[in-house]
Amino acid sequence: MIFNEIYSMLAYYLPPKANLIASALATFVLILIVLIATPIILGWVDRKFSARIQSRYGPIYVGKFGLLQNFADVIKLMGKNFVTNQYVDRFSYNLIPILSSALSFLLIALLPFGAPSLTFISLPYNLLFIYILLAFSPLLIIIASWGENNKFAVLGGFRSAAQITTYELALIVTFISIGMVNGSYDIINVIASQSLIWNIIYLPLTAVVFFIGSIAVIERAPFDLPESSQELQAGWRIEYSGLKYGLFMIGDYVKLLAVSILFVSLFLGGWSGAFLPGIIWFWIKTVVALMFLMSLRWSLGRPRIDQLLSIGWKWLLPLSVINLIIVEVMMLI
Repeated sequence: MIFNEIYSMLAYYLPPKANLIASALATFVLILIVLIATPIILGWVDRKFSARIQSRYGPIYVGKFGLLQNFADVIKLMGKNFVTNQYVDRFSYNLIPILSSALSFLLIALLPFGAPSLTFISLPYNLLFIYILLAFSPLLIIIASWGENNKFAVLGGFRSAAQITTYELALIVTFISIGMVNGSYDIINVIASQSLIWNIIYLPLTAVVFFIGSIAVIERAPFDLPESSQELQAGWRIEYSGLKYGLFMIGDYVKLLAVSILFVSLFLGGWSGAFLPGIIWFWIKTVVALMFLMSLRWSLGRPRIDQLLSIGWKWLLPLSVINLIIVEVMMLI
């Protein structure tokens, strides 16, 4: 864990109690940096990359290459007044943005950042804990949309719950396949088992199912039907504004990074690679996965909700089950 690394570094300079407090504070500061910097940096990359795809420049005025544009946007967002519908359920309306961003951080805190020791939280069977965190999303969205007391929010909430539930079933089957092949549901052990051959070579179908399913679960375009602006006017987030809306944006970009790290860890060998240090290989792979995910938003059209659910129930889930049977047969042979 990162806390243990900091504690061991400061052990030469501080007594045990002071070292414990200092290490906890340093870890907390790193958590804040990751939590704040991730959406700001990824938001800038997303805007510049999408602009290049569309033959535009993107942010260019605030800072060199527009690097400070998202910082300015965050400061502006924090200064906005909260506009709240008088008919909302204030308890759920105010609580859900905090819980949503907190769950997103817990998700990424379970993942390694380029080495076995670079994790905020170390748990056995962390792959299953990640699935549990993802399974909370439909419940939070239903509560948020119902509490907003808006028909567009409710329709978006039901869409989101149906979409996430459908594709989560395929995801859990892929997790089972990975655990069977690698003999563990711990991400560090899964990465270690890919030192010679990556899982994407053994399990290409599992990788495809996981990639499609994870995009749908985090509601990333082209699977962003729950907040489709053409139909639902931002969907289940329609009544949110200011910092509360910003918390949802933070959660979205943190989940985007988490899915990229998870794909690299489970299928692309994590930090395994020749010539370069492992942490560099890890982030090269993660950046490539991130850019590919971002490019899909501007490359593919959005399907209808019935088409999206049909893909999940009629294609993705059966494919994941067939793949699981194939893996089991291969393990027995």
